[in-house]
Amino acid sequence: MTRHLPTSPDAIRSIVFDLDGTLYVSPGLAQEIERAAEELVSVSRGVSAAEGRGLIRAARRRLAEILEEEPTLTRTCLELGIEVGELHRVFQSRVRPERHLTADPVLGALLDSLRSRCELYIYTNNNLPLTRKILALLGVEDQFRGLFTIEFSRLPKPDPEALRRVLENIGGPPESFLFVGDREQVDLKPANALGIPTILVAETADLLQVHKLLGIIP
Repeated sequence: MTRHLPTSPDAIRSIVFDLDGTLYVSPGLAQEIERAAEELVSVSRGVSAAEGRGLIRAARRRLAEILEEEPTLTRTCLELGIEVGELHRVFQSRVRPERHLTADPVLGALLDSLRSRCELYIYTNNNLPLTRKILALLGVEDQFRGLFTIEFSRLPKPDPEALRRVLENIGGPPESFLFVGDREQVDLKPANALGIPTILVAETADLLQVHKLLGIIP
């Protein structure tokens, strides 16, 4: 579903994709990431795994009330006093995306056709090693001109300053961008606020919306 229509699709030169839930959907991998965070919280607080899980749930509810939107896992862990670097060191050591992901030829073909028209980027709260591994497993590691991971600004999405740095690094006016993601509040709302066109997706097939928007397919 397109949230902010571009003035001219021909002006779009850079497509910025979220990663998790946008280029792939894997409940098993999402659960593994969540469990790694729960374990870190339990160890840091000296409580059981079940109590760590409860602390994350409570922090998530509290933040949702304050922010009036569902917080990301990274933002939730920050609320509990977990540093970004510490969280992602645990993800690197504990999360195994190879248990859940395989090459996706359809995704590869969709991205390849877009790359002939625009430069493609990733903007994700994941760390760089995990992002590279996921893209390699999906078979699309060579499709992107740039990867903006948590190391880029150390500020998790959604964050206006982090987004500004991403845009400045890529370069170009707002109408030259298209943001694609599965979470409106996290991936799309900040871009919309700057007048950047966005598309909300729920599965790989939804990426065809991008092709239609750009006139690649009727």
